[in-house]
Amino acid sequence: MSANPDKSFILTFLGVLGALGAFTVSIIAIAAFMGRHDRPQDPQALARLEARIAPVGQEITDAAALAPPPQAAPHPALTGEQVVAQVCSACHGTGVMGAPKIGDKAAWEPRFKAAGGVDGLLAVAQKGKNLMPPRGGKPDLTDAELKSAIETMLKQSNVQ
Repeated sequence: MSANPDKSFILTFLGVLGALGAFTVSIIAIAAFMGRHDRPQDPQALARLEARIAPVGQEITDAAALAPPPQAAPHPALTGEQVVAQVCSACHGTGVMGAPKIGDKAAWEPRFKAAGGVDGLLAVAQKGKNLMPPRGGKPDLTDAELKSAIETMLKQSNVQ
């Protein structure tokens, strides 16, 4: 051990501070040297630079361009059988995720009674239940199409 530990600590501390100061000054000098380069004088290089730093968007001043896009034509009305085949059968055909299977009267009847009939089941189908998304995952279904699909599934399950 050294005879004076305080003196040893102070010398080590000043040495570390000096090294950090020298490192900082060298970084500043390197940054200043690298930043001295002027913009390229080559016109093609200037054009490439301007293209790289150009704004991405442009201001729209034309009122017609700001108008909302036209609405898509509504789909032709689907029958209950078509809705069941295209939308409902994915889950109700197999009973996946706890969906009552089409044709399973024992699964449909308690739900039918608890909902208070077709209109109650329609309200449930409109909002979705558990893992079933609203409107069976097809948001453009009308209430009439949805109700027709429910009636079709109930009929196929001998409920009512």
